[in-house]
Amino acid sequence: MSFPYIAEPPQPIRHRELAPHIRQVLVRLRFIVWQILVPFRSNPEEIPAIPEPKNEIDPEQLEQSQWLFDQAEKRRVHLEQKAQSTFGLMTFLVPLLASLFVFLISKTAGVSTVSRSFVLTLLTLAAVLLLLGFISAVRAVSVKAIQSLYLQSVVDETGEVRKFDKPFRLRGLLWCTSMNEAMNDHLAQFVKGAHLLTAGAVILVTVAAVPAAIMLNNLPTGPTVTRIVGTVDVASGELTRLRAELTTIRSDLTALERSSVSPKEIVAVKNKVADLELRLKKLQDPAAPRAPRR
Repeated sequence: MSFPYIAEPPQPIRHRELAPHIRQVLVRLRFIVWQILVPFRSNPEEIPAIPEPKNEIDPEQLEQSQWLFDQAEKRRVHLEQKAQSTFGLMTFLVPLLASLFVFLISKTAGVSTVSRSFVLTLLTLAAVLLLLGFISAVRAVSVKAIQSLYLQSVVDETGEVRKFDKPFRLRGLLWCTSMNEAMNDHLAQFVKGAHLLTAGAVILVTVAAVPAAIMLNNLPTGPTVTRIVGTVDVASGELTRLRAELTTIRSDLTALERSSVSPKEIVAVKNKVADLELRLKKLQDPAAPRAPRR
C-alpha cells in the first residue's frame, strides 16, 4: 500500500487526451512566438501597497517573508543562467547551419530534385526557428528589472533613520517578492521560447541531414583533372627503342660519309637526326629549346 501523501511522477498522456494536448501545445507555441515579437514595458504592473497587519508580527513571519524574497531572487538567477547557456548553444549552431547551407547550395547548384528542395526547405525553417530562439534568448538575458528594499526602507523623507518596524519591513519584502515573481514569470516565457525553438531547429537539421547525405552520395562525380608541375622524367620501352634507332642511324651516317654518297643527302639525314634528338630531349625536359625549322 502506497503512502497517500507522497506525490507520484507525471503520468503518460492517454490516447483520447492526445489531440487536446497537441492543440494546447500549438496554442502555447503560438503565444511564445507572439511574445518574442511583441515589445513589452520594462516593469510589471504595480500592485497596491500591502495593508497594515492587524496582528503583531512574529519573527518567524518576518523570516518567512525574507525566505520568499530570496527564493524569487534565486529563481531569477537560475533563469538567467539557462538563457545564457541557450545563447551559447546558438552561437555554435548558427555558423554550423550557415556552413551547411553554403555547402549544399554550392555542391547541388545544377541539380533540381525533390530531395534538394525538401532539404533546403527544412534548413530554411530551422534557420527561422533559430533566429526566433536567438531573439528570445537575447530578450531573456536583457531583462534586468528587479525590486528590492533600498534606502527608503531605512531612511525616511526627512533624512532621519527609521525606527525598525517589523510590519513595515514585512510589507516591503512581500511587495518586492510579488513584483519580482511577476518579472520572473515574464523572463521564464522567453527562456522557454528559446529552448523550444532551438530544440525545433536541431530536430529539423537532423531530419534534413538524412536526405542530404543520400542526395550528395548520388551526385555524379566530375572528371578528375591531374596537373603535373615540374620536370617529368619519361622512362619507357618506347623511348629506349627510339634511342637505339638513333644510335643505328648515326652508325649508318658514318658509313655513308665513307662511301660515295652525295654530301647534300648526308646533310639532310643529319638534320633529321638532330630534329629527332631535340624532340626526345623535349619529352624528357619541357624547358629544352625547340628544334629549328629548316
